[in-house]
Amino acid sequence: MFKSIFNKFTSNTQKLDLSSLSFMESPSASLILDKDGVILEANHSFSDLMGYTIKELKWEKVSLLKSGKHDNIFYKNLWSVFLKSDRHNFEIHNKHKDGTILLIKEKVVKTTKNGVEFFFVTYDDITQSRKLQSRQQHLATHDMLTGLANRTLLHDRYSQAILNAKRNHKKLAIFLCDLNSFKEVNDTYGHNFGDTVLQKISKNLQSLVRDTDTVARYGGDEFVIIVEHLHNNDEMMEIYQQIKSKSAIDVENDNGKCHMSMSIGHACFPTDGLQFDQLINMADTRMYDIKKEYYGY
Repeated sequence: MFKSIFNKFTSNTQKLDLSSLSFMESPSASLILDKDGVILEANHSFSDLMGYTIKELKWEKVSLLKSGKHDNIFYKNLWSVFLKSDRHNFEIHNKHKDGTILLIKEKVVKTTKNGVEFFFVTYDDITQSRKLQSRQQHLATHDMLTGLANRTLLHDRYSQAILNAKRNHKKLAIFLCDLNSFKEVNDTYGHNFGDTVLQKISKNLQSLVRDTDTVARYGGDEFVIIVEHLHNNDEMMEIYQQIKSKSAIDVENDNGKCHMSMSIGHACFPTDGLQFDQLINMADTRMYDIKKEYYGY
């Protein structure tokens, strides 16, 4: 009888020890919280992730990890979800002990023991993977050399701009910009200098329009600008003249120095067309006429 009780006690003790060891040595960063957000236990992986010792964490409120990127309403709503649901997954910014902000994917499981609620929380640092994902998305929609929108993003922006124009009964303008004598500059000073020209021209064009407008590298030395929320053609022409007057810049690096100007064509929705191709063709025709004046033929 005594041996049976002893064996049962030993077995339960071993289970508790193994359970505790499993939590403490788990590769998943984890906390155990009470219903007031007090940290009852933290494992070594969590200590490594957030920079605090386990002693520093125990009996502190989980608000110790607040990053400052979320307001009090966010935390209040989040905790309300904790209390109502048995399982919950979410992403949140937490602050490392050294002040670094980490993007964390948290998984929360609510459990009850002896009528008392506890929360078992695992933490997965997705900071770098999210940065890589954002970088990949950026490269898929932006020109690598200039950082401007590429053709894919340009068409998406145009589709959204058209919807806005129709909904708000406004006009939008497309400007097609082409560098003058760019081939000669490339041939004279080299492609590295040509790349510098394209980068500086890109920054200049962005500075000439609003943040809500789109500047895209259309290909080679061609750029497209979409300007939204126009009331009439006169307003478009005012913006056209402004861009035209400030588009020429001086470019200099170790390889040389030159003055770069642009030929710019324009088109207006819906006056000159309804589709992107129609507007681009109209802007291209007008740009070509200006290009002929530049070259004198």
